[in-house]
Amino acid sequence: MMILPLSVVLLATYDYIHANHCSTGLASYMNTRCVGLNLKFVERSGCTFTCQGVNSAGQNQITILNLVDGLPCEPCKECCNGKCRPVQFGSLNPLTLKSCAK
Repeated sequence: MMILPLSVVLLATYDYIHANHCSTGLASYMNTRCVGLNLKFVERSGCTFTCQGVNSAGQNQITILNLVDGLPCEPCKECCNGKCRPVQFGSLNPLTLKSCAK
């Protein structure tokens, strides 16, 4: 059995809580956007998410929305106009980030 130092346990717990909070916040954001369109959240894929339901004319409606620009989507990548793109860095010292988020 391996005994980990308290600092490692606390750090792992913090990261888990942070990831959970982010995931909960993102789910809430997507659900709110879908409900605002009188639709229900269906799925997230990369930097987009899908809402689906029945419109006022009784027809099925599927709407695909982009996540917010600048949202991390993979390591060293961010959402830009619905696409997961590599983060651009400036050559200044200290290192600067050129985000597509406005």
